[in-house]
Amino acid sequence: MEQLNSKGSSIMTKIYFALTVILVFAEIFESQTLLYIFKPMLIPSLMLVYFFESSEKNFLYFVSLFCALVSNIFFLSATRDFLLYGMIAFMIYRILTIIIVLKLISKQSLLPFIIACLPFVFIFSCLINLTMNSLSTSLYPAILNGILISILCGIALSNYVMDDNRSNSWLAISTLLSVVLVYLFMIQKYYFPNNVFQPISALVFSSAHYAFYKFVIEAEKQPTNRLHNN
Repeated sequence: MEQLNSKGSSIMTKIYFALTVILVFAEIFESQTLLYIFKPMLIPSLMLVYFFESSEKNFLYFVSLFCALVSNIFFLSATRDFLLYGMIAFMIYRILTIIIVLKLISKQSLLPFIIACLPFVFIFSCLINLTMNSLSTSLYPAILNGILISILCGIALSNYVMDDNRSNSWLAISTLLSVVLVYLFMIQKYYFPNNVFQPISALVFSSAHYAFYKFVIEAEKQPTNRLHNN
């Protein structure tokens, strides 16, 4: 069974990155057909990678990935309503990722967390200020998402500084990529509409999700986290 899971994980990982390459080229050549076909397949392929690789099978992580899938589908549309629904689904995904992180990390010190949050709060405040006039009904979800990502970044950065292990390294990579992704998304959608950012966003999106998956896998391997989850 272990050999079968290892083989399944390897195959699905290759499929995941193959889909990433397809989506990057689809964005470069602005092929809406390829995007509508292959973009909804990316997150389910990562679900299968995790299913084969993990011995824990964290249900909350599967739910968070489903929310990410829903937001990804809504973001395929350029209409304001769908963008709003996408931001709400993404907000739920972000809340779930924070819960997952807090369950998997061994400890969280308050002062380093607050200090680590401050630069990200400043960055997102500036970003929302730049795009405020265009956000309209998406303003409050955008503010909430900015707060949630700042919290996650604060947790990730403070844990990385205090304990530079493999899981914390992957978490730091994932959250920093998420910051880049949100920056690209909001600038493109609300401030500087230009498709030149789309291929970069596709690559960053895929990399951020894979890095968070690696964090979950590495954190689950730690004996203290197994005891904590049980």
